[in-house]
Amino acid sequence: MHELSLATSLLELLEERALLDAFSRVQKIVLKVGELSGVSIPALRQGFEFATKGTLAEGAKMDIIEPPGSGWCFTCERTVPLRDPFRSCPYCGKSAVTPTGGMEFMVVELVVL
Repeated sequence: MHELSLATSLLELLEERALLDAFSRVQKIVLKVGELSGVSIPALRQGFEFATKGTLAEGAKMDIIEPPGSGWCFTCERTVPLRDPFRSCPYCGKSAVTPTGGMEFMVVELVVL
């Protein structure tokens, strides 16, 4: 479950920022986790809850923005919706599709005390 590793890395990032920005509590974290990122959002939430017990982020609310997957089809020469980075173009059926969106994993906002 790589989501626990991601949650632990998020906690490390929060602890580093707390030292730099002098805050002692995280109330809310907003993440952008793209549809093609390969991250299970329920597992990430569970991992974050586990990793933050007894820390400055324990009990923090986690909001997640989920950008849809998209790709560029070199055959159709257009942007296409993509739910899986290894799928063919939904319009022409060719496999000449490169993912262009929905791969994000980033912190967008923090609410701290």
